[in-house]
Amino acid sequence: MKNTYGLTPEDLKYCRDKIDGQKSYLSNNHFHTSTGQVKSLLDVSFSANISERYYAQLSNKINTMHSLAMSYDLKPTFLTITIDGFFRDFIKGDFTRWHKKTDLEKEEYFRHIPNNDTYGFLRQKIKEGKKFTVKDCYNVLSFQWLNFAKSYSFKKLKKDNQEFIYLKAAEPHKDGVPHFHVLLWVSPDYFDNFKNDFKRYFPAPRNHEIDKECKEGDTVGFQTAINNPVGYIMKYATKSFMNIKSGEELDYLQAWYVKHKIRRITTSHSTIPQWVYQKLFAVEPDWFHLTDYKVRHPMLCEWNRNEDYILMIEESGRVLEYDNGVTTVKSLGSDAVLRQIGTPKEKVSISSVKIQPVPSTWKTPPPPDKTIDAYIDGVHLLYRNGELYNFTPQPIKMSDFELWNYYHDEMDIETVNPHHYAYTHNQMIERDLMTGEIIPLNANIESEMWDYYDDL
Repeated sequence: MKNTYGLTPEDLKYCRDKIDGQKSYLSNNHFHTSTGQVKSLLDVSFSANISERYYAQLSNKINTMHSLAMSYDLKPTFLTITIDGFFRDFIKGDFTRWHKKTDLEKEEYFRHIPNNDTYGFLRQKIKEGKKFTVKDCYNVLSFQWLNFAKSYSFKKLKKDNQEFIYLKAAEPHKDGVPHFHVLLWVSPDYFDNFKNDFKRYFPAPRNHEIDKECKEGDTVGFQTAINNPVGYIMKYATKSFMNIKSGEELDYLQAWYVKHKIRRITTSHSTIPQWVYQKLFAVEPDWFHLTDYKVRHPMLCEWNRNEDYILMIEESGRVLEYDNGVTTVKSLGSDAVLRQIGTPKEKVSISSVKIQPVPSTWKTPPPPDKTIDAYIDGVHLLYRNGELYNFTPQPIKMSDFELWNYYHDEMDIETVNPHHYAYTHNQMIERDLMTGEIIPLNANIESEMWDYYDDL
């Protein structure tokens, strides 16, 4: 019988129709380039299920990260992360194995199960005996990975100013229950720390079984003898993508990702941001070069996604600049433009708008001078005395050293106010204390914040 990964023929048809609809929409919407060419949205799409360019760019990124790891003299470990077998029972609505645990064992295990808005109130779901979904199981794994990423091992690396790189691939078992494959590059001096934290944060017994075919001391879930690290992770990445060039149709494996909205590959923020690479690709397609240069000369590179601006001044004197839709190549100290691509985009500004609150919408009318938060089209504004104003957070009055310690040691992503956490996170990036993506300060901030950590 053909492997269906827990999906029905109706699920497969739904996913195929969904992808076909997206492709049709992109194919039938066109625009003119600065050179007069007519292109469709499909031509510039990077969708994993539609665009031929997505897989090529992913391969480029993985090879770049491997080259970076080699330049940092890091060694690979290969992690295979599963969840306990009783989660399979939960999908069927069977809680027999769970109820055999003592109350103390249940409370201890609850540390590894989320109970929040982002990953779901799954502890409560277990207590009420409600069936799990595949996405619930994926969220359990993601929650365990998040805690692992905040563990002593990673904090020790950051404290010692050591580099690390990882690639995480999600894959279904034959019955549709997910598991992770992770390629993690770190200095061999830290292997023991990571092995101990791996045992602590991923409790499923299968992760820690001794594999006689592996290097002594390795387990099924934690292997350090890796001969072809990129080949390991690419094997899982390759089979999760359909061959778009050959006209291959979505199969059950690829439909599993679409149906449950699961990311195939997530990575650490070790390279320059993908949006920066995509803006500069036309003039500099070497992702490794751009990343390596940013690492060696951070003071000569800057970018701001909100301002839609990038500037890199290379050792050779070549200047790469992107500003609001226009990519320019110049020589340092010269106004002559060597190459220019794109057309300026229209900037949209937000002006204050007077609104009249409807009295019946207020349970208790606010004081006349009170300022309250308001969100319009996802933009955070302030409402005061019948008018809307742009929201501008006050800067954090800390030195770089104080901010670093505060961000890494004192803030808990699960309990801190989302706006405060995002603003502190953005301050870290703006002060060049770390690399990463700016989290938009908008109405969906909590979702944006957790999406960032899911992509770590």
